[in-house]
Amino acid sequence: MSPIRYPDAESIDEITAHYLLSTPWSLGPMLYGFRFDGEAVHAECAAVDLTGDRGPDEPNPIHLRAAQLRTALGPGTFGFGFVFPVFADQLADRPENRHIPEQVRVAARQLPGADDLIVAVVMDATGRQWWAVADRHLIELDPVRIHVAATPPDDWRLPGTLDASLWTAALALDETNHAHLLRLGREPQPNT
Repeated sequence: MSPIRYPDAESIDEITAHYLLSTPWSLGPMLYGFRFDGEAVHAECAAVDLTGDRGPDEPNPIHLRAAQLRTALGPGTFGFGFVFPVFADQLADRPENRHIPEQVRVAARQLPGADDLIVAVVMDATGRQWWAVADRHLIELDPVRIHVAATPPDDWRLPGTLDASLWTAALALDETNHAHLLRLGREPQPNT
């Protein structure tokens, strides 16, 4: 059994929609780590540089930062959050935009206009996801919130979008998931 303690889902939703979205978007992509001690949620953050190409021997920048945050927070880290901008032209249905998660596209269609967005997501070690998407220029409007339930390990598929690294980093927090994650690395996965 996992020693990780999780806050209730409503608390994680609030963290995603308010705490993470308050991060100044000009800081660029920011990764957060979260630990719950049974009474309060503790957080640490770090900037993530996703620019440029990464060689095959270079570490994944999200996994690298996630490991640093896990060390800083200590045992019991329950998940990671990520805040990043999505520019209006990245919402167009073109091959070069396939890295944008479908949840962002769904939320964008619910916002007035097609403008630049601020996206926040929290993924926990069970695979649950909380998304909050807001118009960058109308941040005072309520964000669109999307909750994605966990799927059983036998149904896990690596997403072909930029959230794949966050998802695998969050699942790796729970040692009971490690064998399933190793299976993902060995089996060819269909593109989603």
